[in-house]
Amino acid sequence: MDNGPLSRPAKMLLKSDIPNSQENRVRKRKSQLYAHLQATVLVADGDKYYQESVYRRVDVGQFEFKIVSAYDGEEAIWCIRRLLGSARSLPLMVVSDFHLSMRSGIELCRFVRNHPALTDISFLMTAAEVENHNLCVESLEAGADDFLPKPFSAREFEARLRALKRRVERDDREMNEFPFDRVQIGHLVVDTQKYEVRLHNRPVPLTHKEFLICTVLVSNVGMLVRYDDLLLSVWGKDVEVGRETLKVHMHSLRRKLAGGPLIEAIRGVGYRMKMDA
Repeated sequence: MDNGPLSRPAKMLLKSDIPNSQENRVRKRKSQLYAHLQATVLVADGDKYYQESVYRRVDVGQFEFKIVSAYDGEEAIWCIRRLLGSARSLPLMVVSDFHLSMRSGIELCRFVRNHPALTDISFLMTAAEVENHNLCVESLEAGADDFLPKPFSAREFEARLRALKRRVERDDREMNEFPFDRVQIGHLVVDTQKYEVRLHNRPVPLTHKEFLICTVLVSNVGMLVRYDDLLLSVWGKDVEVGRETLKVHMHSLRRKLAGGPLIEAIRGVGYRMKMDA
């Protein structure tokens, strides 16, 4: 991103100002091990055909993914809580059908995103109504990382899982590359060490992508950040994500940060976080 030299906002603590913490060293070690570990994939879907003919075929004869099945939302939450105690050191992903019984896919996604121990879990939403664009938008706004319309094959499903796994590997590496540890702009505080955003001294529950977008804007406070630069910074060059996806995440972020620094949309160009709260 080439927006000129970055001026240091008030109360910003840069990485160069303090030695690496033990937490950062643990994160770095975790990211180095991640690619070599089998990822546990919890699949919540009441469709027996997909459970047996699509999802289960992914972990046959290969080591990369282990599929755990749940047939409704309550069973899915029970499985997540069990996995938290037994396999939390391993990569974990959640796949859910939008129209899940007992608890919907949206409810399950919000449960994952609002649980403090589950912030690094990848979430993939699926749904049969491919013509209903609102299902995709609603899923992304609830915190899903990706949306896969049915019907799809085992091969396509596996490819999506691998793409999500690569994103997490890259995001873990980038956790050690934030340009600051803590910054305060007015009543907004962004702490990359604690992976926390607070507004008026209250925690703001952001999804992982919203947190990354926020850190990019904060790092360039007062300056324009173009669409393509945001997409590259948050999703990377290996993932094809359009501006509409970015706008969905940005809409949710602006809503959650209402009352804090203004995120200004520059039509057709990008976004800018203003200095004044």
